[in-house]
Amino acid sequence: MLQFLTATAIFFVGTALAGSPLDKLDDDTKEMMKMLHDTCVDQTGVQESQIDSARHGEFTEDDHFKDYLGCVYQQTGALSEDGVADYDTIIGMLPELLADRGGKMITKCKHVKENSAAATAFELNKCLYKADPEFFFIF
Repeated sequence: MLQFLTATAIFFVGTALAGSPLDKLDDDTKEMMKMLHDTCVDQTGVQESQIDSARHGEFTEDDHFKDYLGCVYQQTGALSEDGVADYDTIIGMLPELLADRGGKMITKCKHVKENSAAATAFELNKCLYKADPEFFFIF
């Protein structure tokens, strides 16, 4: 279950929108994702409006927002503090529901590497949105 949550959380940050692939996840997984979201919101002080804007491709150049993204990735173990993501592991852990389309998105963004978790997570999410804006969502 933790691997499922980790893979899902890796490239989808925030609260699920109606009609998104996250709607098909079981309630336990959704609850764990909400706990991760709430933990990172509390730790970083990000505004929910900034997360909402990212759902539509508007990524706020704000340290709280970047820290939130970095927090989610680090909490799942997918990103080191110095900004190194393990993309092959992320793809390998994707649940079947997300594997094909999500794997293609991640593959398109494997080049993303910045100097911190927050910076990498921010640039990665921008890349993932650009790779497939219709499938990109945040939990």
